[in-house]
Amino acid sequence: LGPLQPPAATAKGEPLRFDQSPFVEGKPIDAGLADEAYVYVPQACLSSVCRVHVAFHGCRQAAAQIDRRFVDGAGYNRWADSNRIIVLYPQVQPRYGLASGSWQWLNNPFGCWDWWGYTGSDYATQGGVQIKAVRAMLERLAAPRQH
Repeated sequence: LGPLQPPAATAKGEPLRFDQSPFVEGKPIDAGLADEAYVYVPQACLSSVCRVHVAFHGCRQAAAQIDRRFVDGAGYNRWADSNRIIVLYPQVQPRYGLASGSWQWLNNPFGCWDWWGYTGSDYATQGGVQIKAVRAMLERLAAPRQH
């Protein structure tokens, strides 16, 4: 991989919003995920192969809580532009028990990624619903583009 180039002075691209539902079985809310997430694709990556970095937001940093401040302000996009790296920003959804459209009880009021088992006992494995969704997103990014 080699050393990274210094970050660009400003991010040149715009994060793209996408639907997370194709990447989960059932509804995103049942996996503790938001309906939408973001991906930053540098201009150079539109026509050539690039690496991918997954930026997991922290607790209280989901787009539902702070809009795009993490996506736009964490600094990843500037590094991505100068190093040909796509940045994936998957999103969880804060939950206080039942949510609209879901009969599954999840308690995640601070909008954290599941590091204690609120989505099930397999949360820390490759079979956990959230990590399976992120893996599916990565597989989609790695798939050949259709013109």
